[in-house]
Amino acid sequence: MDQSHAANVINVVNQTQKDYIIQFVERIDDLLEALLSREALPIEHSRCSHCNENLHAVWRCQDCSLASPLCRKCMRHTHQDNPMHKIQRWTGTHFRSAELWEVGTYILVRHYDGEPLCDTLKFYKHYLEEFEGQKDATEQMDLSRSASASQGGGDRQGINVDFEMLHTNGIHHLAMVSCRCCGPDQLPVDLVACRLLPASFHRIRTLFSAQALDYFRLCNLELKASAYQFYQLLRRLTMPMAPADVVDLYNEFRRMSRLWRWMKKLKWAGYGHNGKDPMNVGPGELANYCPACPQPGINLPDNWKDDLNRAVYQRVFVADGNFKADHVRQAKPSKDVWLSEGGGMAPTREEYFAFLKIAIERLTKAPCENTFRAIMNALLASSACDITGLVGIACARHGCYAPNALVDLFKGEQQKNVDFALLKALETTRVDPDQGVMIIYDIACQYFVHLQERIGNRLPTGLKVDRAIGLFHVHAHKDECFFRYATSFIPDAAVTIGEILEPLWSELNAISPTVRTATLAHRVEVIDDSACDSNHKKMLHITKVLCRRHIEASENLANLQQYFTELSEAAGPQAVEHWKTDIEDAEARRLTDPKAMDIYAASVADGMDDQSASAANRPRSAIEIWLEFALMIEEKQMDIRQRVRQLGREPRDPDRQQMEKLRKALAPLLTELARLQAAAGAFQSTRSDTTEQDETMEDWDNVAEGINDGDATPDPDSASAAEEQSASADDDIPVERQTLCLPSNGNVGPMYDEIELALRKTQAKAHLNQLRELIAEKSFQYSDVIRAAPRKGVRTRGRAAVKDLNMRISFHCQVYSRCRARLVLLHADEATLQKFRLLKKEDIKASTAVLRPNTPGSTTLQLSWIWHSRMPTRQPFWNVSDPLHHKQFLPELFSVKRVHWLRARAQTQRWREECILVRYEMQWTVRYFMHKSKTWQSALTSGRPLTAGAAAYADRKVVMWRQLALISDKSFKNTNVHYESPL
Repeated sequence: MDQSHAANVINVVNQTQKDYIIQFVERIDDLLEALLSREALPIEHSRCSHCNENLHAVWRCQDCSLASPLCRKCMRHTHQDNPMHKIQRWTGTHFRSAELWEVGTYILVRHYDGEPLCDTLKFYKHYLEEFEGQKDATEQMDLSRSASASQGGGDRQGINVDFEMLHTNGIHHLAMVSCRCCGPDQLPVDLVACRLLPASFHRIRTLFSAQALDYFRLCNLELKASAYQFYQLLRRLTMPMAPADVVDLYNEFRRMSRLWRWMKKLKWAGYGHNGKDPMNVGPGELANYCPACPQPGINLPDNWKDDLNRAVYQRVFVADGNFKADHVRQAKPSKDVWLSEGGGMAPTREEYFAFLKIAIERLTKAPCENTFRAIMNALLASSACDITGLVGIACARHGCYAPNALVDLFKGEQQKNVDFALLKALETTRVDPDQGVMIIYDIACQYFVHLQERIGNRLPTGLKVDRAIGLFHVHAHKDECFFRYATSFIPDAAVTIGEILEPLWSELNAISPTVRTATLAHRVEVIDDSACDSNHKKMLHITKVLCRRHIEASENLANLQQYFTELSEAAGPQAVEHWKTDIEDAEARRLTDPKAMDIYAASVADGMDDQSASAANRPRSAIEIWLEFALMIEEKQMDIRQRVRQLGREPRDPDRQQMEKLRKALAPLLTELARLQAAAGAFQSTRSDTTEQDETMEDWDNVAEGINDGDATPDPDSASAAEEQSASADDDIPVERQTLCLPSNGNVGPMYDEIELALRKTQAKAHLNQLRELIAEKSFQYSDVIRAAPRKGVRTRGRAAVKDLNMRISFHCQVYSRCRARLVLLHADEATLQKFRLLKKEDIKASTAVLRPNTPGSTTLQLSWIWHSRMPTRQPFWNVSDPLHHKQFLPELFSVKRVHWLRARAQTQRWREECILVRYEMQWTVRYFMHKSKTWQSALTSGRPLTAGAAAYADRKVVMWRQLALISDKSFKNTNVHYESPL
């Protein structure tokens, strides 16, 4: 018996989705028979089982679970408190749709204050029951005389069913019984107490149930359904065969959904307890913010400034623009009502517009400015939009929007828009000047150049402002931005990716189109509600997130610490001490001199003279801007082509959609390129047939033979098939295959050859530097993550990282090879071609031997030409006694070792900071929950008179927040042995 039970358990455990589906398929006939049995009235259920009076039962409810047929009287009595259920009536052959008014059901509006049923309501109730009792008897007589039940259509005599009730299951017509003994203005209040919202306060005829409005709000937030889509659903539920015949309450529904959302926010924010004016809310008072970010006065102890770990209190924000959340200009702007303006994520219009009028916009000489400005201009919305998008500020660690820091864009993403959002974020999230703040922004290299000149007088006195670029966007910058602004190399940044607004935009972009043509006030309310709900969900998951982060940080720190120790021992104490002194000096100077962080680069001296350096800093001409932008687009074309080749013969739909998305993003850039070309005065001549086939370069789609990475290689036939399928999708040439107007393409005059040649040299140098960094990182991944990983999950992520590195290496190899071929076409001299040699696969192999000199074979390791400097490099004095460093490749080998040591140090420090910071965040989270609990407790003890309902709601909030604190505290104790409970 035990063995049989064990076999059954094993069999159930091994069940797949296919097995469960087959179970249904095998019994589909029985299941259909059981499903159809509900269509008839069983003989054993033809009498009412509820009243025990042996009455005919021909009515049944569709919304009651396991409902049995009832008589007319019992159907009315059992649904007096559920008047918006859908019912059916047996006709003798089938069940037809019916409504509860047919059995005499009505909505009895009780008084919410005082006696619920006054004498008038009691009289109405008694009278109607007697009246409907006569109809009950008549129906029973008719059913007894007839062998089969009649249609039994109800009549409306004696009862007014002109009231329309919108509920989750459709639109109902019912009678409403109320009285005005407490005054003519009492009825709307009584209705709201019954969870019914009237569409107006005079001649009330339309009601909306709170359940329906709550359900729509969740459908909007989770399913991204618009008000129109939801109302169409209700129409189909009401009359499945004739939804167009259902009464049109769409405008009323939109209005009531706005009002209900507003009322809920006021309730959650305590405006039923604090006595404040709901139409004069403070900045961000209706919004919620991050429980795990350090906020003085909320979740920090009073003596936090005495903590030796002051760096953990630094606030880290991320800023980004969103050009999808635009708004179409209305032909006739409506005079709308702004509900609680400035109380949520969006600021007040008056304050925002006043700031924009006096704001300063300063151009910079940052190396990335021209490229990003051209891209932004190409992405600007058309003149049909009065709002072109949004810019927002969120906490970079946990992804919570900052209140009042979600502002509209009108002319692209300008500095003044971000300036205002930043100032509001500092204000509403209670940043103390002693905390310091770091702003992660995808164009931080430009944005911070004149920050103090623009808003320095508005920043809190003594506030230290650091800056960084997210780890995704930083790779689109010039090479020098990576080590200067990537969060991986910034002290006290912990492990912060800095791209958390991207997934937030993805969620918001599914909702913002639903209000693209709505009034501006309605648009703000919907976007604000989505952002607040996003913060709410972050708060609900913060405990699990922090526990997971602690486990991950502890494992990675132990792993990295061991690896870093091995690197230090291999390098020797003298080299380590010198590198340590250099990097600490660079980190100390990085805020005032970002170039100091270039120490991280695996750069090779290229002999650039002072004249070349000064030429790189001078203003660019229109021709240079055009050609530089063209080279950037050329790289984007190559990226798309590489991705297409990787898809194979049968790409998945998500991959196809991603390719189309990339193509759509590239199309406006080609338009901008044409504008820049015209501004440069360049005209396209006879088109050349110069294509990739004229380049002597290998197939770089597979660079996976690095160090036993085992990445799958794309099938050449599949790759070519994917390209052909993409190219033949329509008659037009895909954007990634359109020939650009360039001197090296032979379709523009030769007078621009020298300028393109200079730009090609810069391009070749940049991609060689990128290859050095990626090859070094690939070696680092194998040495650190994969070979020394504590568990399989870490190794899997390490191999995924290597796979991504292979793709990036492949891309840079293709771009470099194409660039070198263009150098030949542009008649570059022999010195240039010797400097930028033909790249081969053996040149880009990663190796871990250079990191450990004691490894057999490391002393005879020969590095590729990409690591060799053409300029003589002086031998470091601190390792002159090491026989390894008397080899010919000493400078290059030493550079690789230095880069690995510096990066290992940076990663070790970031994960150590992460471990410490997560421990603090656990405490701040518990303190935040307790602060919320105390806030609601103070509402009970403030001395202000509260109604019984308000007091009960406050008590519920006190218990809820305290329970969240206790649950989080227990989870943190079980996860982190170093956690110190603040309770």
